[in-house]
Amino acid sequence: MNPVISLIMSFFLVTMLNIILNKNSKYLKKEIPWQHYLFGYFFILYLMITLVLIVGVPSLFEWKRCLRLNQPIFNPHINLVPFRDAFEITSIFNIILFMPFGFLLPTLWEKYRNLWSTFYYGLFFSFIIEFSQLFVRNRATDINDLIFNTLGTICGWIIFNSMRKVLHKLTDKTVVNILSSDTLAIKLEPYLYIVIAIICAFFQ
Repeated sequence: MNPVISLIMSFFLVTMLNIILNKNSKYLKKEIPWQHYLFGYFFILYLMITLVLIVGVPSLFEWKRCLRLNQPIFNPHINLVPFRDAFEITSIFNIILFMPFGFLLPTLWEKYRNLWSTFYYGLFFSFIIEFSQLFVRNRATDINDLIFNTLGTICGWIIFNSMRKVLHKLTDKTVVNILSSDTLAIKLEPYLYIVIAIICAFFQ
């Protein structure tokens, strides 16, 4: 699948998710502002660019090619020694790459305005990427990437909180507070974006 078609597919699935969320919110008499949906599209766009064009994740097309050429799908190149190499430009790039992730999480969901919640989600997303690269040719699973990706998430969170007082009129409209009484779709929304992005990236 062409990356553009893959992106369109991700937007379509997010639109379907938004329709479900809108119906759920009406049932619960809970308002989800349109600004939240808008920034959700920014979030999926960021995720797709990151997964498809930058870091590289397993794709069905690549797996089919490997099988056709009798090449292994599992390609482990692992570094578990932190800071074994000197601080490189790629480390700075990883920090910058994950800053939008740390910025958009608290923009969209109230619970990620807590630093630890954002930290754990950034660590989780980075782990998914590093694990997936065990199944991608010419990619390495590196503990340093995990560290600097998570650091980038924290930096994004700090930037959000630095700008929050200035942009509070906007950030108050984009955020959704997930409650225990909410439906499963609303509770899982932050994770469904990742699921949608991974599925669409795999079938690119």
